[in-house]
Amino acid sequence: MISLGFATVLATQYSHALPANAKLAKVQMLNIGIGEEPKSLDPQKCNESTCTTIVRQIFEGLIQANQEGKIVPASAESWKISADGKIYTFQLRKNLKWSDGSPITANDFVYSLRRLVDPKIASEQSSLLEFVVNAKEIVDGKKVPNTLGVKALNNQTLEFVLTQPTASFFENLTVTNTFPVQEKNVEKFQDSFTQVGNLVSNGAFKLTYRKVGDKVTVERNSNYWNNKETYLEKANFYSVVDQNSEFTLYETGQLDLTSTIPVNQYKQIKHKYGAELVNQPYLACYNYVFNNEKPPFNNSNLRQALSIAIDRDAVANSVLGMGQKPLYDPVPYGLKNYTQSKVYWHNWPRAKQLEEARKLYQEAGYSESKPLTLHILYNTSEAHRKIATAVASMWKTNLGINVITENEEWKTMLDKRSKGQFEVLRMGNVANINDASDFLNPYRSNDLSNDAKYRNPEYDAIVNKALQEMDLAKRKSLFEKASQIILKDAPVATIYSYVSSYLIKPYVLGLKKNNMDKFVLAGVYISDRKAID
Repeated sequence: MISLGFATVLATQYSHALPANAKLAKVQMLNIGIGEEPKSLDPQKCNESTCTTIVRQIFEGLIQANQEGKIVPASAESWKISADGKIYTFQLRKNLKWSDGSPITANDFVYSLRRLVDPKIASEQSSLLEFVVNAKEIVDGKKVPNTLGVKALNNQTLEFVLTQPTASFFENLTVTNTFPVQEKNVEKFQDSFTQVGNLVSNGAFKLTYRKVGDKVTVERNSNYWNNKETYLEKANFYSVVDQNSEFTLYETGQLDLTSTIPVNQYKQIKHKYGAELVNQPYLACYNYVFNNEKPPFNNSNLRQALSIAIDRDAVANSVLGMGQKPLYDPVPYGLKNYTQSKVYWHNWPRAKQLEEARKLYQEAGYSESKPLTLHILYNTSEAHRKIATAVASMWKTNLGINVITENEEWKTMLDKRSKGQFEVLRMGNVANINDASDFLNPYRSNDLSNDAKYRNPEYDAIVNKALQEMDLAKRKSLFEKASQIILKDAPVATIYSYVSSYLIKPYVLGLKKNNMDKFVLAGVYISDRKAID
């Protein structure tokens, strides 16, 4: 996040140089488990963590957050920010090329950023540019995309003009939705431009194979500006939804890196593979989203009753037990410049909490003799199933609710989510940037990622004021005030703050996920196994 001191920034050296004593294996290929099938490899349309993982390897933005979460140069080698904080000017690296060998210019970024706010694309992440001149009006259909306040001053210089200083804007440009696509490529193939054989990209790798239900393969892009410090020749991303199956593939050597580990085997895995197990907090929260537009979930008393009836300690510590922390606030633990708010019933004895839940349930028109029937929608996963089963039991035991759990494949669930075809939806909210706005923006009335269909003008006004506030203390206070409204209205029941748990082979070096569970493969290499025995 930037502060109020604006000036020319000389970028620190971007380097993935090998250690002096590194010994590389002859075959530089990495096999990675990614869980769900990626929905889209279109940078502007990708709206979930699986596709983001792959997009981050085949495309590259102006800047990126490194393993420590610090902003480092990527396609831009330097930048400057005007004294009033409204103009950002980026200088691209010389001789940038697309994977087809053609030059990358500032106009490619202009085209892509216009595409991000174009209503025809309807990107859920268009709010990343909402303080760029005319962005809001373009998203609302009041102005055309070519009026966006982004322009190419020349082939290597890109300028953003903002309506006002914005504390999180710099970090917003690290998000994959702002990454460039090649205009000629997109216009020629339209919706099929991301298919194998069509896709032109600018990252360290290029797409060479994709089969739904199998894998996505990327190979080294010899036209990448820092190809000399890319060591892997190929990476395969396997879609393995079942966590036990993914673990078996790791044990048999078919995977070098997993997306997660089976919840029911955590202790055994920790004992057997302690040196290969990574278990660290990361900036994400697990939510049960209520459809606020669909009766009876438009009743805040009912939503609050449902939230109270969930025993978060039991879910985090007994159902999961891998270090997840019970959470009530919509913002996970660990974000900069933010302190979690508490619900009004947080410190009550559990018996009193449940008494309050039953009272609110009755005020919403339900009772033991007139029970509510509801449906929980979640994507196929053993962990999600266990949580849904536990929450269903809590709602049945504590309130007498009849709960029907429904699991769908990832893409199907996301389609139902976008169409509002759910009552209660399991959804993880994972940080794109290390800023509370990333978790609070989606509850604004007109935000395209407002899954809950929640509407509260007071909330909108406070969040929008926070986004415009450059004094970090005042901004923090406003965001925390906004979260208190969420806790009062309960459009969502946040259950816990995530941990990232995965296995990685000891011969995979240079790969480390940051606190947003993100990584790049540039600089990663496979060590000669004899060197680590």
